[in-house]
Amino acid sequence: MSDEDPGTEHYNIGDTLRHKGFYNDSVTELQHAITLQETRHGSKNVVVAATHYSIGLAYRALKDFKLAMKHLSRAREIYESLKKDDDSKKYEEEIKNCDLNIARTHHGRGVFYQRSGDYDSSILEHRKAIAMRESILGRSHLETARSHYVMGCALSDRGDFDDALAELRRSLRSRLKYFTKDHLDVIEVVDNIGTVMHAMGIADDNVGEYKTVVLQSLEYENEGDIMCRKGDLDYGVIYYKKAISLETQFLGDLHPTSCDLYLRIAEALGDSGDLEGSLVEYKSAITIYENLMGKFHVKMAHIYSRIAGVLIDKGEYETALSFYAKAYGILDATLGFHDDTKQALMNVKLAAEKNRAAKSSMDILVKAEEAFKKRHPQFSSADGDSVEENGETNEENEEESKKKKKKKKKKKKKPEEDKEEKEPDPEPEPDII
Repeated sequence: MSDEDPGTEHYNIGDTLRHKGFYNDSVTELQHAITLQETRHGSKNVVVAATHYSIGLAYRALKDFKLAMKHLSRAREIYESLKKDDDSKKYEEEIKNCDLNIARTHHGRGVFYQRSGDYDSSILEHRKAIAMRESILGRSHLETARSHYVMGCALSDRGDFDDALAELRRSLRSRLKYFTKDHLDVIEVVDNIGTVMHAMGIADDNVGEYKTVVLQSLEYENEGDIMCRKGDLDYGVIYYKKAISLETQFLGDLHPTSCDLYLRIAEALGDSGDLEGSLVEYKSAITIYENLMGKFHVKMAHIYSRIAGVLIDKGEYETALSFYAKAYGILDATLGFHDDTKQALMNVKLAAEKNRAAKSSMDILVKAEEAFKKRHPQFSSADGDSVEENGETNEENEEESKKKKKKKKKKKKKPEEDKEEKEPDPEPEPDII
């Protein structure tokens, strides 16, 4: 062993052992390497980061997910600290690899919890893996598709069948972009969709028919994606609506399987300048998420941010500010001091600055709400956030809003005026992503 740099020698041995599958021996060598390297180079040197990265991978292979996460996160922190202002892309590939393997660690821990019967913990881990993989690899990557698949299985095991179908459909959408309909990976997801529908009590004939229909629905959706990428937004929306029509025939109006389609239509309409139409589609997605996860889930915050982005582009700064404030309130309450929370606060400040110079109207939101109620009358009396409500989330303002709703009901003397107001849905666990 060289006296010049024994830490490097131990790293080379440990990393080689890891590649050959001797994980316990690898961990021993790599731990020794870290001790020597930190003594020689300091704790924030690039060679130390590489050793943390390697030992993190070894721990994940041993299913020690806590230590794997610790070392992978430490490696990422060191690489980030070594980036220079004049070279922001330095160590970009190393940071990406750390993030990907942190996502894989969440995935592995989610599968472990699922097999142990701890479905709540499993679903939390899968949500984190999906968020990271979509951000790094894109929503159509096979790794992202795998996370959607295991997420769907965990939701099904927990009894959340509607949400499970939505996740399985997302997985199937991505796999169809890589494989043919008769590929085993595609058949696996389709069969699992049938299993979930049987568990829901749906008749065999309808299950068999839906397994064919969902493939047609996804063909329309993929065609819509192609049209939108080409700039043919109107044709893209037509294909998306065809897909929704097929889903609705079997699973009903505003089912979770159609949520992504509503979001895609909303984006297309926003890009084409139809702000009111875009907001109606966003409202549809909001209604689905509210029914599934409650009004204070982080996915709601992300939709509010997307709506605000559309409004900013159209000069509706006052209304955009209210939606950004609503998103920030949810993220601050659920995630705390998180990158998403910090970005949401920056968005609030940006909208506030723009609003100082221009005053906008919320009439467009009122029109969008009316259009939504005409399309989905059964949801018009739901106790969810409507698109014309402002972004205030503190208890005093919510209570005031409830009082106003009660007064309106008394004046109109509707039959439902004696119904009690529903309590707000409980906030999700702080670490949901």
